[in-house]
Amino acid sequence: MSIISCREIHFNQCTSPGQADELIDNVKQIIEGMKLPATYNVKVFKNVFSCCGTGGLDLILEVVGPDEETLKAIDLRATSKVLEFCEKQGYGVGCYHSLGKFELIGK
Repeated sequence: MSIISCREIHFNQCTSPGQADELIDNVKQIIEGMKLPATYNVKVFKNVFSCCGTGGLDLILEVVGPDEETLKAIDLRATSKVLEFCEKQGYGVGCYHSLGKFELIGK
């Protein structure tokens, strides 16, 4: 039976939904390059939140697979790659980001 994990990466200074789409496309390419085992899948979602205009961006990394320890390792690698990419590119998502905790959604 598959287990699902979830982590949010918050970019509080990202004010353009277009930046979010571009970032997600790049993140998906990075994850494809990770060459994960066939029994694991990583999905990337965006959550743009606002109050009187766009307030920020959350990326949600969801990892699905059969083993909890492997999920944690894949989550850590994917999260590290996202942050590494943003820092190397000087990506326009603002200098402030924070990480949500690793959560298991289902077993």
